[in-house]
Amino acid sequence: MSDRLIERVRIPAMSGRGVFLQRDQRLRVITPEGAQVGDLFAFVQDDLADTLSPSQTRSILDKFNLVVGRPLYSVARRALFMLEEDAVGVHDLLAPACDRLRYLEDFGIEGHRNCRDNLNAALEQLGCSPPGYPDPINLFQNTPIADLEGRRETGASLAMPGDHVLLRALEDLVVVVTACSQDQTVLNGGQPKGLLLEVYG
Repeated sequence: MSDRLIERVRIPAMSGRGVFLQRDQRLRVITPEGAQVGDLFAFVQDDLADTLSPSQTRSILDKFNLVVGRPLYSVARRALFMLEEDAVGVHDLLAPACDRLRYLEDFGIEGHRNCRDNLNAALEQLGCSPPGYPDPINLFQNTPIADLEGRRETGASLAMPGDHVLLRALEDLVVVVTACSQDQTVLNGGQPKGLLLEVYG
């Protein structure tokens, strides 16, 4: 990749950050310390209701995972990203973003940091108010389907320090990535960590 670096955004542990991407710019999502999930959200700039859709993506790809050289799709079946590089190859297209109620009901913790609140905070920082909040594509998340009954396992992310995905924007997009706050399971290796975004163009 010969594009020049335009912007670098550090996402502290248990928080979220966003960027504006123009068509054909590239976004590298990096897990500097490894074993950290990143919830990826995207909104079409001229139609914030048209959002990145894990369900449309897995339906069109006919897979439960991402495929290098294939797009990621919106709720309107519009191709939003092209996946150009993937150092990990294991992601999740099923789980919603965690929220306060998840931590309260499942773990008995009130007011826990979570990806839904972190998404909202990042959108507010960008001055964006979409009409709804979509489910994410969970980068680097290792939650395989375990058996024929459809039970899902929770495993530690397989991402190693410095692993990344590289996405090329196919539309002008608002993109938010949250560093997953899950510290009650092995999902983030038992300890949430930060992520890094790099924008190239």
